[in-house]
Amino acid sequence: MSLGFRVITDIRRPPAELTRKFEEYRSCDLSDVMNRSGTMVGIRPVFIPIPRAVGPAVTVSIPAGGINMVKLGIQQARRGDVIVVSTQANTTFAMMGGNISMGMQARGIKAFIIDGSIRDVSEMRALDFPTFARSVSCAAGELGGYRGEVNVPIACGGVVVNPGDIIVADEDGIVVVPPEFAEAVLAGVPKLHASHEKAREVLRTGEMTAIESITEDFVKQGLEFVSLRVPAEP
Repeated sequence: MSLGFRVITDIRRPPAELTRKFEEYRSCDLSDVMNRSGTMVGIRPVFIPIPRAVGPAVTVSIPAGGINMVKLGIQQARRGDVIVVSTQANTTFAMMGGNISMGMQARGIKAFIIDGSIRDVSEMRALDFPTFARSVSCAAGELGGYRGEVNVPIACGGVVVNPGDIIVADEDGIVVVPPEFAEAVLAGVPKLHASHEKAREVLRTGEMTAIESITEDFVKQGLEFVSLRVPAEP
């Protein structure tokens, strides 16, 4: 096996019915339940509004670039998968554009996520194909001549992504859920929603939640309330 230059063809994907359960939940809620674990940083939707995308990850590592390695990763993907690419945050050249987006959409791929650059945003918007990237660059990357790997653990947005991890991507961000923790994460979301609704009962009145305890804690730390009101003359 050639370390750094290989394609893993047989990955374990979570059951489709388990993955589908995540389609109704926002990335924000999942991030909260997971205590921010698995939450990507610095990877954003390239157009807004953008469809929500949920699916198992097919990973691509291209530490020196190379669009052809990305194509090999796409070839390994099944309908419903999400392509997740690591360029080690190299944003100089775009590793994906409008034509490849069209091909991924025809293949049934749910989304493309890259810790790097893409281009042809207007074409992706016209296709309504969910695309998330660290940046946008009009300069196209080289096709070949660079080696990489498909379906190996990668780092994307500061998060380790393993092939088959459940990806939830929407306008707020991207969360990576290891399948072995999926049921526990799902069980935590209704509890989170219940706590949010309780807080909203207070917020709807115009008051801030837990303001008394917050104030008391800060006062103990030395917080002072200073009035600049000029006292009335006697």
